Amino acid sequence: SEPLVQRGREVYIAEGCIHCHSQYLRPTVPGELADAAEASPPAGSPPLFGNRRQGPDLSTAGRRLPSADWHRLHLSNPRAVRPHSRMPAYAYLFAPGDSRGTALVAYLMSLGNPTNR
Repeated sequence: SEPLVQRGREVYIAEGCIHCHSQYLRPTVPGELADAAEASPPAGSPPLFGNRRQGPDLSTAGRRLPSADWHRLHLSNPRAVRPHSRMPAYAYLFAPGDSRGTALVAYLMSLGNPTNR
């Protein structure tokens, strides 16, 4: 739902995800040029370009990463799915009664995936 995705964008910004992740596909090979052309713009405005890009670009995360369950696990315990990840755990976003984790997952699933908006 649109309000949940918008709330997820707010969580993304508040938690500082923008410090390590961009949402701007920087095409370097012809296949990425096609992906950039097909990617739907992220929810909200302005675009979140990121400022360091230590982690992967998330502009197409909803289209290329497996599922909402994968995102939940990755956010709660990044090394469970990527053993050498430097990303901190955000398990506290999924504490009982806290909707921030669910909203963040909805936002990530919306990125580059017009069917999840």
